[in-house]
Amino acid sequence: MNKIVPYLLAFLLLSVNANAKGVEAGTDITNVATLEYQMDGNLHTANSNSVVDRVDQLIDVNVIWQDAAPILVGGGESGRVLTYKLTNTGNGKDKFTLTHINDTNSDFNINNPRIYVDSNNNGIYDGADLLVSEIELEADGSSVLFLMSDIPAGTYVNGDQSKNIIEAISRTGGSGVTGTIYTGAGINGVDAVDGFNGGRGKATGIYEINSMNVKITESLSTNTSEVFTGTIITYTILVALEGTGSVDALVISDAMPVGTSYIAGSLKLDGIGLSDANDSDIGSFASNEILVNLGSASQSSTVPYSKTITFQVRID
Repeated sequence: MNKIVPYLLAFLLLSVNANAKGVEAGTDITNVATLEYQMDGNLHTANSNSVVDRVDQLIDVNVIWQDAAPILVGGGESGRVLTYKLTNTGNGKDKFTLTHINDTNSDFNINNPRIYVDSNNNGIYDGADLLVSEIELEADGSSVLFLMSDIPAGTYVNGDQSKNIIEAISRTGGSGVTGTIYTGAGINGVDAVDGFNGGRGKATGIYEINSMNVKITESLSTNTSEVFTGTIITYTILVALEGTGSVDALVISDAMPVGTSYIAGSLKLDGIGLSDANDSDIGSFASNEILVNLGSASQSSTVPYSKTITFQVRID
């Protein structure tokens, strides 16, 4: 019996696709030739012997970081999550060892890394997900993985990054060298061979320090000591930045409380009146709420940022 050993370079170059299972490892490819001929007016047929090729096991795995952008974190936070997807791109069931690696190009390293599998397949880390150090997948099978980490307390520069690698290595092979053969180690005793990625896959996810925080507080005052119909309430909203850096698209809105009516023309920013209409200034009143579009805001250690918004309502 011959064997099909899928480690020829041309095959491996084609097997880079994420879903490249092909024929299942251990499958017998059987062929029989048939002949027919006539002799003395009679039809004769015969079959050849059977020739069998058996497909060996191609070992490979792919890991992809799933988050659309670095996950913003602050010093001292715990339980922050990066999301990855692991796919068995070989042609047979395989088990993979999972490892976290700190990228040496990081500005800081995380604490207490642990890997969870998305047990209920909802794409979001929750209490149902299981802590794992290895995972078994069918050919073309995929699982979502979560790296949960704690961010050390300390002094950071806004934008500092921690780069975190999740590596999956085949338990059947995983040498990291394309074409490495493991005699009899595959499914049903066939040979196994490391594929395009050498039976290993890894991806890097990123935590990024965001030392900037926007703080909003609201207070009120009244024009009467007792509150009743006709009392005017002045609301004051203070917007401030914490830390150094900048934010964009900063918008403040506030719906009028039930039982009150907005007093037209009372909207102000830092004591300067804003129009109620949706026009060229940054304030407006519509659909029973005020809106102030502050846009971009920045703060340094020497130039603080704060804005005060006021408006008035009358109790109905």
